[in-house]
Amino acid sequence: MTTKTTYTADNVAKYLIYLASQDFVGDNQEREGMTNLKLQKILYFAQAYYLAKLGKVLFSDNIEAWAYGPVIPSVYGKYKKNGSNPIISEKDKSTISQEDKESLQKIWDAFGGYSASRLVDITHAHSPWKEASQTSNQIISQKSLKEYYTPLLNK
Repeated sequence: MTTKTTYTADNVAKYLIYLASQDFVGDNQEREGMTNLKLQKILYFAQAYYLAKLGKVLFSDNIEAWAYGPVIPSVYGKYKKNGSNPIISEKDKSTISQEDKESLQKIWDAFGGYSASRLVDITHAHSPWKEASQTSNQIISQKSLKEYYTPLLNK
């Protein structure tokens, strides 16, 4: 049974940051976390996956086409103080259903291994960002995400 719950992008971001913080790297085995830039791209792909594959909206916030790709302004503002440093959360501070956590884990497994700059390149090559970046309001519509990603994700 699919729930109709729509989250805030910040709630989804909390869970993705938690997932990223489960990886330990380097000689000191430090938590990796994720940068704000990478977080923005993962949120974009998560929303695209939900619209194209699951037929529902994951979060209610608008996604805007900024110079470095898709951005959710409210989430960007919350974490911009981190600059290019990773955001780390050892605890899951989200309120997301188990079913949605499983879907987000799949998205993290697919995109988490990419660098932020590679994710920027990927989003810049896709028409939802390209088209929105040429409009005055620069909002990437849910319709454009669904139309572009449905054929790609349902092959």
